[in-house]
Amino acid sequence: MELTIASALSAEGLLGHAAYVLLVLSMLMRTLLWLRLLVIASALLGISYAVFILGDPVSTFWETCLVVVNIGQLLITHWRSLRARFSDDEAHFIARHLPGLTRGEARALIDRGRWVALEDGACLAVEGEPVERLSYVAEGAAEVRVGGRAVSACGAGDFVGEMTVLTGLPATATVVATAQTVVWQVEAPVLRDLTRRRDDLSRELEAAFARNYRDKIVAMNRRAVAGLGG
Repeated sequence: MELTIASALSAEGLLGHAAYVLLVLSMLMRTLLWLRLLVIASALLGISYAVFILGDPVSTFWETCLVVVNIGQLLITHWRSLRARFSDDEAHFIARHLPGLTRGEARALIDRGRWVALEDGACLAVEGEPVERLSYVAEGAAEVRVGGRAVSACGAGDFVGEMTVLTGLPATATVVATAQTVVWQVEAPVLRDLTRRRDDLSRELEAAFARNYRDKIVAMNRRAVAGLGG
């Protein structure tokens, strides 16, 4: 096809434009699933354009490779999701805080950390010191202290260290277990590396941290009101 304004705006040219429009749209997707699906759709249109309009075997070959690679990645993701198994605590963690991740992605994240049983008095964070790890409380309770004074509490379903674990800034409070407590923990450098490489994971965690922080504020206000009423 000769390159002219008329050819660029022809029905045949619009097919080529559509392929690139889908490719650009794929870059705007917030999840890998939709990104890959749009890339596949773009490549399929590109193959049609290369075969029927341009007669270009080189473009046809590379567009086909793009389709095959992305379909392969989708199948791997689906296979990992089918194989993923979770304990009751892990399933509750995912349902409450990570609903936007696939089962395979959630399993991979949990496997980067570990489950730990803590005794009464164990310290999860120290005020003024960098948070060494993010903790998710599955069972038990912890007290939040600022300047040595108890100001709040954490319980099952809460994060500890979420405010500064991704930035490396010092913790804003000391958090100490007040009963036998079961937590999932992941080291701060590991989590920061994961979120740098995975924008979708970073967004999911930041949303989870914001929701949990809101819940903590509401619970703290309720305790304050109850104390005034007493």
